[in-house]
Amino acid sequence: MLTSPKRILWPTDFSPLSLYGGRHARWLCELFGSELHVVHVIAPPVAPDFSVALPAEIPIVYANDELRQTCRARLAELVQEHFAGLSHVVCEALFGSPWATVCAYAEQAVIDLIVVATHGRTGLRHVLIGSTAERIVQHAPCPVLVVKNPQKDFADQRPAAATADGAP
Repeated sequence: MLTSPKRILWPTDFSPLSLYGGRHARWLCELFGSELHVVHVIAPPVAPDFSVALPAEIPIVYANDELRQTCRARLAELVQEHFAGLSHVVCEALFGSPWATVCAYAEQAVIDLIVVATHGRTGLRHVLIGSTAERIVQHAPCPVLVVKNPQKDFADQRPAAATADGAP
């Protein structure tokens, strides 16, 4: 059965690489007329990227409403700046292990496609730091498009009028 994605999830950590993945999510939303879900996961206060190694079953008791509101405000700015013109965008800031929270959100929101960026680390750096994108691919309830570091990019073939709305 062929179908087009009705709901696309783009998890972001606000990094430039993540924004590059957001460009692909926007393009797919425009192509299929999809609803975009933009999610930022606030990881527990542990060493950088160590949360990738935490089992998903460990409950995260760290929650800070002020931090969540700050992240939601940043998400709103991000959407206004990079996704103006999309018909329907849902934003959410959540607490937890990034990969597990993204997968749980995808299942709960009945997401059809996840678009996630990755650094593409290998070797010792991959072993020590891990890969949130890899864990999402392994555990997601839907297909995942992984966008690698933008060493090559696609040319925008849309007419100038189609890109005048502030598309990234």
